[in-house]
Amino acid sequence: MSADMLYLTLAALAFAIALNLKLTLAVLRSARRAAHPATPLQPGERLPDIDGTTLAGHARVRLAEPGQARALLFLSSRCPKCRDKVPAIGALAGAAREAGLALWIVSDEPRWRLRSLLRGTALAAHTARIGAHDYRLLNPTMASPAYLFVGHDGAIEAAGLIGDQHWRALERQLAGDAIEERAA
Repeated sequence: MSADMLYLTLAALAFAIALNLKLTLAVLRSARRAAHPATPLQPGERLPDIDGTTLAGHARVRLAEPGQARALLFLSSRCPKCRDKVPAIGALAGAAREAGLALWIVSDEPRWRLRSLLRGTALAAHTARIGAHDYRLLNPTMASPAYLFVGHDGAIEAAGLIGDQHWRALERQLAGDAIEERAA
């Protein structure tokens, strides 16, 4: 057997082993998810006490900070709808801050993917990275683009997909607050 043929055989074997490992890990992840059924947080439930780090500055942030109303947004860099929503969310961020609403994009994705998703916006300052386990507590169905609205008392007020009736009501409210702010 020639050296070239030996190297080709070893390369094919290494590829087969890597593919097998990848598929085995995917099956294990799937089995682990099936063992813990996805039960989304419901209105009235308390937001779990979860900490994250900001994408801009790596500061610690507590997502269930009492006394602060917040909108937790779940976007995925692999979701075309999410990419389409980013500019509108960027436009809402300032109005949300003025209205006293903490707007956080919450993700377990790597920093480089989040930066790619948010490129051209100031939303990095409104993005918190959390661990995969905590992310599944907040968004067990892995829905995106999705949200959780949390009241001042830390209770879930609404949950759904960005663009539904509750989301549109928030957009209208923030647009109205921004108009009043400019008039004052």
